[in-house]
Amino acid sequence: MPAARGDGDAAGPRSQAGDALSVADAFESMPSLMAAMEGPEHTVVAANAALRAFTRQPDLIGRPGQYLFPGLVSRQVTELLDLVYAGGEPFTAREWPAGDDQYLDFTLTPWLSAAGEVRGVLMTQPDVAELARDQAAAPSRARREALAVQEVMLRPGLPVLPSARVAARYLPAAAQDNAGGDCFDAMVLPDGQVAVMVADAPGRGLAASAAIWQLRTVLGDALNQEASLPAVLVRADRFAAGNADLRAATLCVAVLEPAGGRLCYATCGHPPPLVAAPDGTARHLPATGGRPLGICPVPAGDGAGRRAEIGTAVLGPGEVLLLYTNGLVKRPARTLGDGMADLEVVAGDAAANPALAARGAGTPAERVSYLTVELLTRGGFHDDVTTLAVWRQPEPHPPLDVELTASPDAVPGLRHALDDWLDALGVAFGDRQLAELSAIEAVTNAVEHAYPAARPGTVRLQAAVGADGYLEIRVSDRGRWRVPDVTEADRGQGLSAAVQFAEGLRVSHPPQNAGEPPGARGTVVTTRHRLHRQPMLAPLGASVPAERAARPSFAVQLTASGPAPRVQVSGPVDVTTADRLADWLFQACRAGVLPLTVDLSAVTILASAGVHVLHRVAAQLAVHGQQLTLVSEAGSPATAVLDLARLPRQG
Repeated sequence: MPAARGDGDAAGPRSQAGDALSVADAFESMPSLMAAMEGPEHTVVAANAALRAFTRQPDLIGRPGQYLFPGLVSRQVTELLDLVYAGGEPFTAREWPAGDDQYLDFTLTPWLSAAGEVRGVLMTQPDVAELARDQAAAPSRARREALAVQEVMLRPGLPVLPSARVAARYLPAAAQDNAGGDCFDAMVLPDGQVAVMVADAPGRGLAASAAIWQLRTVLGDALNQEASLPAVLVRADRFAAGNADLRAATLCVAVLEPAGGRLCYATCGHPPPLVAAPDGTARHLPATGGRPLGICPVPAGDGAGRRAEIGTAVLGPGEVLLLYTNGLVKRPARTLGDGMADLEVVAGDAAANPALAARGAGTPAERVSYLTVELLTRGGFHDDVTTLAVWRQPEPHPPLDVELTASPDAVPGLRHALDDWLDALGVAFGDRQLAELSAIEAVTNAVEHAYPAARPGTVRLQAAVGADGYLEIRVSDRGRWRVPDVTEADRGQGLSAAVQFAEGLRVSHPPQNAGEPPGARGTVVTTRHRLHRQPMLAPLGASVPAERAARPSFAVQLTASGPAPRVQVSGPVDVTTADRLADWLFQACRAGVLPLTVDLSAVTILASAGVHVLHRVAAQLAVHGQQLTLVSEAGSPATAVLDLARLPRQG
């Protein structure tokens, strides 16, 4: 009987690998896509059945490696294989388009010989869960750059207007770890008109991305300062001429008067705007014939040399104006003319058919911006794709006007009414929270102080968005104004908190009768807020507008007991829930005998009534030499309130 072979025997490696026929059969039967490419030409020498079926190519052996990726540009694939072969470092990609509505996750790994030299490149499908963990733990430098670009895009967001809805979507090219050269912007001008633009730098990478966003800043300043669009283009030309990464950048910029629909626009080497109508038709506006930026001498003066390059049109009620980069219409196996014709069909359908709404893309602007990208890139795309849409609303968004009895029970009703109204406007979650917090502080102030307990009156909340994009909220009562007592450090903080979360706060009073003190016949608290909407970013960021989160109800949970209790608070903490919070906290800390940790990360509203409770608990703990530890997320409204109230916290 032959002796068993150990790992150190000469036949050990063969025993570990198995019989050659068994290994080949197992390789062929593997459900994951697997291939081997040999030499600097990346010649395919092995490809299993799963990969041949995926590519629909039964004769891959002997072909160049780019045939493994039918949906990608061959030059792009060759450069990627060269990089792995020459550099000796693996590369992993997620959701690269591979044709026929398919997307591919794959890893390219150097194939080493017995001598440790690179023999070729191995292609496999990664473990998705392991890939997600690796990317979260150690993102590549290029990915960090791309994420940084998207963070810039999110600030400050798109304007919120009463008569026009603005939406945008950005999709990085298939090499999604690279920062792109597209940018977009929308802003309200001093005269109430709305300016929108998209631009495309000729290169990719961080330098091109930084340059195009610098151009966005220059254009924003010019649009706010210059009296004419030609003068704006002259300034853009001059800036691009001085930056090598911007020379030959393309630009489309348009200025819309929402009330009358008058539109002027310019295309500087860029595809012309498209107008989609409510009846499902769509048309491209005539290109203005402008050259790309920064490639010719710039005329002096007020931009007269650009005056012939301005187009005009009228955007009708219910129509959608779409600006986009050429990555949307330059697609594999399609001419540019075909791509623009396809865009007209898709945009028209999206504008006219509410049934096409997808995951939050509900208004015509959102549908056109989202669906044109979603549908036209399914066959593959090789450049960044950016869309920016403006829907001229047939009717302005109506103002909000709610009046209820001034009691604690009115606070949730007013808050929910304001929340629903802001949600219908598409306001970003953070802006909505700040506006609601300042409004609820003003409402609570009226509920607690305006009327005698025996004769409650009413409190009225009014909200409207102006043509300048600012939200104005008015909270009024018909009671008597009480001057805050500055000696109560933990009370009277409601209006102080409200002003911290608004860009302006004004307290006023109706006219008084002779001899009456100010505020004898009521008080009006008015706050102003700049509102924004979030663009749709994908795939590194949110691909579509976030679905509206359900309103969490107030809840308190004891998550740790014993000598160091910990409490988790969620939902709104205001005048209606503060007493329940106090009961929980005093019970958890045994009236101050035990140290207490309170986690406020899930709190949606932290009003001054809740702050008063926290001050009381902290004072009671201090009597027994114990400490109150507060936990909240940096940048949240709860954190800002805690900082204002001088209550220390942990991030």
